[in-house]
Amino acid sequence: MKNSINTIPEALSNAYLKRASKTAMILNNGNKITYNDMMWDISMTCSILKDNGIKKDSKVALFMDKTPQCVETFLAIIKTGAVVLLLDYSYSENQIAEIIASENPDLIFVKDSKLDLISKGSATVLGIEDNRLLRKVDSDVSRSVTNLAKINGNDNAIVTFTVTDNDLLERNCLTHEAFVKLTTGVKKTSNPMDSLVSALKATVAPLLKGAAVKALV
Repeated sequence: MKNSINTIPEALSNAYLKRASKTAMILNNGNKITYNDMMWDISMTCSILKDNGIKKDSKVALFMDKTPQCVETFLAIIKTGAVVLLLDYSYSENQIAEIIASENPDLIFVKDSKLDLISKGSATVLGIEDNRLLRKVDSDVSRSVTNLAKINGNDNAIVTFTVTDNDLLERNCLTHEAFVKLTTGVKKTSNPMDSLVSALKATVAPLLKGAAVKALV
């Protein structure tokens, strides 16, 4: 009997095998990205992540929006087994600084134009648009990564932060299995839902099911 799919990379691989030449993302300029193209981009980003020492249980902060680069970067981070810390540009500079200080991510992805939101010296920073290095930290540390450990459904995948009515940050965590169930509608998760998880449901869930998703250029 075939094991059920309970990790995000498994779900994505399953969709890719069925829909390789089909459209994965439709851009608002009319261009389309196939599953083949998307998986190539994800593989290239995975190589960049590994070159920067990212492995299972590393933490990578990502300022998420609906661009294809963000979607692909999110999936690449997940594929390495790292935990994605989802950040929103609407967070205040103090809130972003608090998250980065408490979570201590190994790497941060941000738009070039928003680099000023990241305190200097906090982590290695890459641009979302093209994975270009924006700022390097700990350049003397060896970044060799080999033999990534297998990802399990109960491994943490996504961490989001909800701003409460008292302007405090509430940390929410989703495992691989919880997110797969959330996106496929098999079972509701008890984890809190916020706007970033809702955005993931709109942008990533269709891809995990082999459908096309609308993305911004």
